[in-house]
Amino acid sequence: MRVGGIGYVAVLALLAALTFGAGSAYAQEETISDDRFTFSGGAARTSDASVPDGYSAHMLNDSADWKIQYRNWDFGTLRPGVLYDVYVKVKVAHTVPNPTGNAFKAGVYDLTNESSVLPERTIAAAETVNGTWQEIKIGTFAPNSGVNSLSFYVGGTANAGQVSDIYVDAFTFKEHRNYSIEDNLFYKFNGASLVSDEMTSDHSAARMANGPGTGWNLQAKVDGTRIEAGKTYKITAGVKPERSDWKTSSGDLFGYLVYNLTTSSFLVNPTIVDSATFPKVYYFHQVQIGSITVDPSHDVRVCFFPVDNAANFPAIRVDSVTLTQQPEDESYGKSIHAYPYKLSPANGDGLNDTTQISYTLPSPQTVGITVQRLSDQATVRTLTTPALQSGSQSAVWDGKNDNGQYVDNGLYVVRVGNGTTDALRTNVQVIDGVALSDSPNPIKNDVPKGIFYEAGAIPYDVTDAANYLNDTFADIHQLGADTVYLANWHAKPAAVYAETLSKAAQNQIKVIGLPDAYTLFNETLYNDEQAMYAQIGELVSPYMSDTALYAYYLADEPGNDLKLADNLKDIKRMMETIDPSRPALSTYIGLDRLPLHYDAQKPHVMNIDPYGVREGNAIGDFTSIYHYPGFTFETYMDFASYQVRKDLEDDAPMWSILQTNESTGWLRNPTAEEIRAMTYGAIGHGSKGFSYFVYQTELDWTGIVDEHYQPAEDYVTVQTLFSEIETLKPTIRKMKRIANVATASGGGNAAYATADVTTHLDTETGDKYLVVVNHDCLSPANISLSIDRAALGMDITAVTNMLDQAGVAFTATPTHYVISNLGFAPGDGKVLKLTRDAAQDVYVGEDAAFHVNNGATKEQIDVSAGDGKTAKHAVTSSRTWNFQWFWDPAELTPGATYDLYANIKIQYATDMYKDGNGVDRNFEPTGDAFSYGVYDVTANTYPVPEKRMSASGMENMFWHTVKIGSFVPSQTNSQVVYIMPWDNPGNVKEVYVDKFYFVKR
Repeated sequence: MRVGGIGYVAVLALLAALTFGAGSAYAQEETISDDRFTFSGGAARTSDASVPDGYSAHMLNDSADWKIQYRNWDFGTLRPGVLYDVYVKVKVAHTVPNPTGNAFKAGVYDLTNESSVLPERTIAAAETVNGTWQEIKIGTFAPNSGVNSLSFYVGGTANAGQVSDIYVDAFTFKEHRNYSIEDNLFYKFNGASLVSDEMTSDHSAARMANGPGTGWNLQAKVDGTRIEAGKTYKITAGVKPERSDWKTSSGDLFGYLVYNLTTSSFLVNPTIVDSATFPKVYYFHQVQIGSITVDPSHDVRVCFFPVDNAANFPAIRVDSVTLTQQPEDESYGKSIHAYPYKLSPANGDGLNDTTQISYTLPSPQTVGITVQRLSDQATVRTLTTPALQSGSQSAVWDGKNDNGQYVDNGLYVVRVGNGTTDALRTNVQVIDGVALSDSPNPIKNDVPKGIFYEAGAIPYDVTDAANYLNDTFADIHQLGADTVYLANWHAKPAAVYAETLSKAAQNQIKVIGLPDAYTLFNETLYNDEQAMYAQIGELVSPYMSDTALYAYYLADEPGNDLKLADNLKDIKRMMETIDPSRPALSTYIGLDRLPLHYDAQKPHVMNIDPYGVREGNAIGDFTSIYHYPGFTFETYMDFASYQVRKDLEDDAPMWSILQTNESTGWLRNPTAEEIRAMTYGAIGHGSKGFSYFVYQTELDWTGIVDEHYQPAEDYVTVQTLFSEIETLKPTIRKMKRIANVATASGGGNAAYATADVTTHLDTETGDKYLVVVNHDCLSPANISLSIDRAALGMDITAVTNMLDQAGVAFTATPTHYVISNLGFAPGDGKVLKLTRDAAQDVYVGEDAAFHVNNGATKEQIDVSAGDGKTAKHAVTSSRTWNFQWFWDPAELTPGATYDLYANIKIQYATDMYKDGNGVDRNFEPTGDAFSYGVYDVTANTYPVPEKRMSASGMENMFWHTVKIGSFVPSQTNSQVVYIMPWDNPGNVKEVYVDKFYFVKR
């Protein structure tokens, strides 16, 4: 391929002279004038009175060389990730009156990769007008898709006998716009009409009645001046059916086709749409009509025809028909690419610190990978030495040179070759990157009561939106919610976003949402952190001062995708740098996806949706959650909270989005009792936020309100639960889940042996709580509780139901507290406070006072520990007394008997595994976790004999109170209490000890 006589090295040198960095303002259109062109073969900039600036580029048509080029690699002035149409402004001089052959050619070429970006377009002489400027479209491309050098060129055709001279004034980039045929332009027949509709951007839609007959009653005629010959267009239409009954209407909805009247032929055959394939939503759904190639001179129409099913669907409404040109480079696949192509390694912030070079060799070749500085073509790094390779390969560059130092900012060329000949090349830019900062967790103590809300149903017109939002937000406030998740809060006018927040504030609602969040998810932004940062700032800056905006919502149930996890991490960190007053949240799901995303993003909230009621499960059976046979609703909640608890410094609360919906083929609509049981189960398993899915009725979900926005069957249930959560908020806020100390009898069903019981610590008073849930969602139950006094680690003076503050009777034995026959309604839950006997004499030894041995450490930050610090030891294949506390006898009463306790937790070797059938299961450790005892150093005796604690007797990463024993401490001898982690690393990863403490009997 000719490049106007300029070789590759010269191209690199030319590019090196360009200014690095992107502009801060984005253009919808940008014109590159001839003063920025590169010339060869005698081409030059000349005076030209026919253009505004008085100059144009000129070349003779005596060869096929690309004599006029615009070369660039930095398109930072254009909107990142947006498609642009490329035009060139050209005029030619005819040698003869009616020239034949070709006049010139134009295209876009990747000089670095040596491949076409846009196929070369050749313009016939007959298509030109002598001495007249014409704007010729070269094609549609995605700028910012890399930092390779691109050439936008005009070449000759060696046809000077017909067209002698070629002039070029400018290359122009115009933001690509899809061609939409609005409803007011439709042909309407047989009673079809234009009606007002608040769910469209133009506030109108074309309405076609269903019934007998097959007339093409709505027709959108394609304007041939708006399309290009030979191009393929994808056709979509915004359609909304009218339903006689939201729940029961079924069968055929309407029909569509595309017809060429000129040739009397179908371009898309008549197709009938069945309601089973059509989502049940309030807004206009984009129907995929098909892909066609249209002759602009033909009369082509996209048509809609009725079906004889007016009893179910009286009519349909069509908002618009859109033709989307398929850009030639949209799925352009390179043989080599770098991700990201802009990296910022020197700041080491975990954001684009390395780039992965991926390439494909069509046949075995001996090649290595080097990185060359573009400015002087010096090799800075040899990534791999030449070796025989074939197929797909990859390597990682960390932005360092061969001496281990970070390279300077600038443009670099990655070369795959044998040292003399390159097989492949691509460019990488090294930049400073953006400055990120850690933000505090502003909502870690909140207890939100939320609703998931379909924001796609908000009207486009600001007045209609205001009325709709005021009604629905007022209802949500009446329901008892204080927080709304806005799903699909996209493609609305800015005034509607502002009105949404205004109406939320008026109705005392906090909003979790992000207008047009989908614009953040494109490849250009993934690669360019500066552009991503700017885009985030553009999205959030209009709303940062709005007090109704509570948090940003990034992604709903992101999939098992490492790249997406990393990108969400980057978006979150940038967003919380720009606005540290609000967290950026996602909702996580699954055994694989949840830890993948949480570990990458470390959000301020572990937000999950543990939908527990599956199709086919009996009422009250919350097993096989998400089709995981080894997990129940409760164990899944613990699995989710473990992802937070395993990081000792993570203070993120867990919030739950609870099921109030069905989903055909997966979920059964829960009963009121099941919703109650899941809510109290969420409280019991550590949730601090409670939201319900979903508010509106749509798809196959019956919402908390029906299709007419009237209270549905779950409305009162959720309203009552919100009221109870409001009462329990002060308690929930200070509850911290610890290992369970109680067992239940009663309250079970076929899926569960007994009621669910969990134990919690009051972080302010030291009291403890039991959360008890009746698993029987069909019948009342009398549930009895037996509380292990040794595991409780304190005496109690009262038991209180925290919802109504009623006292609960209990009895005491030397080993247990017993609550007998406590009455529960079906699926009901209770939070019971166990009031600590404040009169007990307690002497505490924190980990700071420990002696630690053999690799154990102390005063490690642990947000779950009583004083925020803990001692820990990583389990090995040997065992010693790694945690020891020598107490001060003067703090104890001579001759008195004391119970000695330790607060201990362990981390399992893993949290889950696959069984022999490939089924995910909770890991259940075997063997011992540690041993413990009291040793008298002076007398060489054991006042408390050593005992072992099995690993299975310890819940994973929950604090346990372990009673070491009862004895009379010596006032004269040196005595020590110890914990000895067992040599069982295959089952126990780490052992943590927060404190020891004496309780005087």
